[in-house]
Amino acid sequence: MARTRAALLAAAADVFAERGYDGASVDEIARAAGVSVGSIYSRFGSKQDLFRALMTGYLEGDLDRVRSGMDTGPEQGLAELETVLLETARSRPATLLDAESWAAAMRSPALRAAVSDHHRRVRAEAAAMVARGRAANGVDLGVPDEEVATAMIALFHGLVREYRLGVPGEAPPDLYSRMVHALATGLAALAADGGGPPGGP
Repeated sequence: MARTRAALLAAAADVFAERGYDGASVDEIARAAGVSVGSIYSRFGSKQDLFRALMTGYLEGDLDRVRSGMDTGPEQGLAELETVLLETARSRPATLLDAESWAAAMRSPALRAAVSDHHRRVRAEAAAMVARGRAANGVDLGVPDEEVATAMIALFHGLVREYRLGVPGEAPPDLYSRMVHALATGLAALAADGGGPPGGP
């Protein structure tokens, strides 16, 4: 049973990546997994629920890795996050799924709700990571942890696209961690001076 579920999720990742959510069919996913269409409906209920389970699986795996890094310290957590970013960018299916989750959310209100839930979980985890980093370094960033987390997430997805394009020299492999450090250092300096981010209140 677990093997069939794993085979379906692996097949779904390939088909959704290549066809997009709208272009993918449960028949094609079932054929790719070597199982019946009924196996999809009995385990996931619908194509939408299969897509949600797929994205949740990726999320949980990535979060577990970053949490393990954070247990060692904020720097290791950031290093693990950068590794996840680079692995995502080097994988055609992972890169396409990253883009497709956003595109599908823009086309479908139901999927938008699911992807928004996914995003809120990522932001909450990233905000917790920021909070632990602040506490470990004894600094005040002067802005809510959630706002820093939002910027980190936007940088993550943007760099996935930059790395995947593969323009030589435009995105060094340590760019993510360097930019996160620069963001935190700049915010901490502004907070220490009693100011706030440019354009802020």
